[in-house]
Amino acid sequence: MRIGYITKQNPLNRKAYSGTHYYMYKALENSFEEVIPLGPVDSKYKIIPKIKGRLLRLLSGKVYKYQYDVRLAKRMASIVDQKITDSNPDVLLASLMNPEMAYLKSNLPLYLTADATFTLLNEVYGSHSNLHPLSIKEAKHLEQKAFEKAIKLILPLNWLADSAMKDYGVPSKKIEVIPYGPNLDTNITESELNDIVENRQHSSKVKLLFVGIRWEEKGGPFAVEVLRALTKKGVGAELYIVGCEPEIADKPEEIKVVGFVDKEKEEGRKQLHQLYKDATFFIMPTKAECVGMSFIEAASYGLPSIGSETGGVPEAVVDGETGFICRSSQSPEEVADWIIAVHKNEDRYKKISLQAYSRYKNHMNWENWGKRVLEVIGNELDPH
Repeated sequence: MRIGYITKQNPLNRKAYSGTHYYMYKALENSFEEVIPLGPVDSKYKIIPKIKGRLLRLLSGKVYKYQYDVRLAKRMASIVDQKITDSNPDVLLASLMNPEMAYLKSNLPLYLTADATFTLLNEVYGSHSNLHPLSIKEAKHLEQKAFEKAIKLILPLNWLADSAMKDYGVPSKKIEVIPYGPNLDTNITESELNDIVENRQHSSKVKLLFVGIRWEEKGGPFAVEVLRALTKKGVGAELYIVGCEPEIADKPEEIKVVGFVDKEKEEGRKQLHQLYKDATFFIMPTKAECVGMSFIEAASYGLPSIGSETGGVPEAVVDGETGFICRSSQSPEEVADWIIAVHKNEDRYKKISLQAYSRYKNHMNWENWGKRVLEVIGNELDPH
């Protein structure tokens, strides 16, 4: 079966959408007879809705998201239609392109995957707040139309499936929940993991790892307070910050700012690999999150995670089993107490670490995702 893989960015670029397009493409390659990349997709027309957005912002103070402009969506769909005609695949999978698929004219079977619905983005992310009513209307129209056109939605979280059903009226039989994998080339075996966990337990320091570009949004300041709480309680601890270089008032010497690490380069991938191996806990008490890819990446290293009850995080981190879900009412001191209790109890720490790795190995990996997608599409096209 030849599958046309539709993405807005180049799927061979590891940086595109934090690597999701790239790893998805590789997973499809391992499962399908042929994968035809139908991205990148772009239109010069986007300058028009961008200008329109600036004018609406000046007039109303509200944000107009040009990505949901209906005329732009039609032009993007037309570009994709031409690519489909030229390559002639058997079936289509569009990744993170719901608005652009609304006006696709191709009659080939279309499947959609996405890490959020517009409604959830509107609820969770600050970038989707204060939107102009026209932007909200167009976004919901495009997504509704795309969902109706698709044969099935292949979503990574039950959180998203619930939104598709509740907010858009998509029937449950039209949805498959298949978790995404990590956007890292993790290949740690179970025997290697046992050695890694043992090294973590015998380390003189509790090493916290934070990975995120948007410091405030991803809960970085809270992570700093957790570190302060640990040191006040007499625990030798360090916080490694990857992805950004934040300004931290009275920055403790225990904070190590690594900054941006380029996954496109072998050197960067090796550095990340070592950081995940050496860490004792992954921490990202985020205020806004969809799939929680960083937590999946941590699980691939058997690293217990500390997350928040935001978005899809509770599906990526199972509270008490693979890590800790911090409620909005809980303080940095309470999180520090959990870290201390788990780290002191070697059996408990090892159990949580192995459960995190097992969840990655059995559910949250790209090999599983590719196989399941092939099954879903194969069964739909040939039910016998």
